[in-house]
Amino acid sequence: MFGFAKTSFRLPAFVAGPLVAVVFAAGAASGQEQPVSDAFVQKTESPHISTEISVAAEIVMEPGLGSEIVSGSVGTARKLAQSAAEDSESVPEFFRPYLLDETWDVTYSSDRHLSVLGTRWMFTGGAHGNTGYMAIIWQRDGDGGKEVPVQSLFVDGESVAAPVWPVLMNHLYAQWEAEWVERVGSPMGEDDQTWRDDARKTLTYRPDGYLTVTLLPSTVDEKSAGLAFHYPPYALGPYAMGTFSFEVPHAVFADYLTDDAKDVFAGTIPPAPKTSP
Repeated sequence: MFGFAKTSFRLPAFVAGPLVAVVFAAGAASGQEQPVSDAFVQKTESPHISTEISVAAEIVMEPGLGSEIVSGSVGTARKLAQSAAEDSESVPEFFRPYLLDETWDVTYSSDRHLSVLGTRWMFTGGAHGNTGYMAIIWQRDGDGGKEVPVQSLFVDGESVAAPVWPVLMNHLYAQWEAEWVERVGSPMGEDDQTWRDDARKTLTYRPDGYLTVTLLPSTVDEKSAGLAFHYPPYALGPYAMGTFSFEVPHAVFADYLTDDAKDVFAGTIPPAPKTSP
């Protein structure tokens, strides 16, 4: 399985158990013949858990990637179902049914690369559910392909001392502070210094830190306009703040790209589609 970027939760290793009331729709894993353009959707219902998994059609069809994502997502649901069944028996007086909603979407697609983002919302009986992110940048290569670590796009990117990381941290921090002020409705004060310090720490590259990154679409065909960084609740503020996603144009980090990666980026980020009132 791929080395998915860090998420906001961890699942224990349970013995896989059967799912109850499984319904497959629009996916080859259903055991029925489906058009190759179908997405994968699986829903399950039991007294202990409800789950829903959705994987976009382009991901399902991608050789070497689609089957891994589908099997990984189904495996997560199976393990969580086993955990829910065990918890309902061990602490029935406190048990509340588990919930899982996982979606995989395409953020960027070209002949050379496919960038995908997984969003997993999970409730396991606590005060509230939580959201986690997973991301893969996939290099297409005929009948197969390979995952492209974000670090490999930059000169010396594997090193915490690589010059690109402070540049990215400063850019991300500025976006975070502006977003914080917008959400709260007032400037940050002295009482918010701890949040500032924590944000800088979170946004500073570490091998074991948050680095959930996707490619952005561009106004130039077959090119990416930059990178998007995704953070779950608690990573950059209290739970009530929710999730954060920041877009970084390629011009910010262009000077630090490897020669191969320079050919990936061009153009600008397209404007967000207008929504109807």
